[in-house]
Amino acid sequence: MKVLSWMGAAIVLSLSLADCVVAEEAATQLPVATRTIYPGDTITEDMIFLKGADQIRGVGALVTDPESLIGRTARRTLLPGQPIPKVAIREAYVVFRGKTVSVIFHSGTVTIMGIALALESGSTGETVNARNPDSGIVIRGVVQPDGSLRAD
Repeated sequence: MKVLSWMGAAIVLSLSLADCVVAEEAATQLPVATRTIYPGDTITEDMIFLKGADQIRGVGALVTDPESLIGRTARRTLLPGQPIPKVAIREAYVVFRGKTVSVIFHSGTVTIMGIALALESGSTGETVNARNPDSGIVIRGVVQPDGSLRAD
């Protein structure tokens, strides 16, 4: 709290941290959906636009960078004009449940490659299960950007 005197009159200024945050948010813009985006839809550039944060009512961790939305997939329905929560989007799947995937095992100089049936869908970096169609053994592997699984 600051007290300023000007020409004999005392003016009291009171600024809290919350007032500063509100003023900062009013100056920023958040990406919002231009139309309804359904779960599983891949977000493209024409599906989002920027809207002033002072016009948006919402609480929680919201996406602030529109570029981080492009190419990602909606986990739940995103409504037009509403802010997009970070938990409502995910990376696009590279491996799909029920489809065949290449499984690669590396150990030193030995590399074993095979085919398996994905039991789960997954995006790059996620660990998913796959079944060897010949032996029935379930293999656990990390999804690679090329759509294969790296088994440990």
